Amino acid sequence: MKLEDVRFTFLGMDSSEAMKNYALEKLSKREDLLENAISLEVAFKEQVTNRGTKEDFRVDISVDLPETPIRVTERGEDMYANIDFAVDTLVRRLTRYSDRKEHWSGGKSWEVLDAKEPEEEHIDDYSDYVPKIAKRKKIEDMSPLEEGEAIERMEMLGYDSYLFRSNKTDKISLVYKRKDGSYGIVEPA
Repeated sequence: MKLEDVRFTFLGMDSSEAMKNYALEKLSKREDLLENAISLEVAFKEQVTNRGTKEDFRVDISVDLPETPIRVTERGEDMYANIDFAVDTLVRRLTRYSDRKEHWSGGKSWEVLDAKEPEEEHIDDYSDYVPKIAKRKKIEDMSPLEEGEAIERMEMLGYDSYLFRSNKTDKISLVYKRKDGSYGIVEPA
């Protein structure tokens, strides 16, 4: 993909050639990592409801690559600093993607540790609990993945959990990141 094909969006603010050029300049330094990109979108947003706070401005960078999307969001009071931080995070994720790509193609196998058996089941009474209704519904490609690949996709998207179809069981499973930095997996019985 060429940097001329980058799609820019401005929400809640006027279009700025200076910001576009600054983002392109930052992205051009690591253009080699974007050569396999299918699409690249940079969105600049000003949060009108947050005026006067430290999160007035937001930069979202979305890169669609073969086999996985990468999303980066940065918030702050200075749009140019947000661009710097977002591009740095994007470069780290793109580097990780390129390093791990041979795992996804089957060139190397993933190292997966055996899960420990649950100790004792604890039952809580949630009779007074009223769940919140989801405000967002998203449908993703559910092609079978290995657990390691699902963890990588979760990390690339910056999520704490990721729902996927396991290639071992062909059932829907969930990987999640624990507070101590390790990963867990929930599989149907």
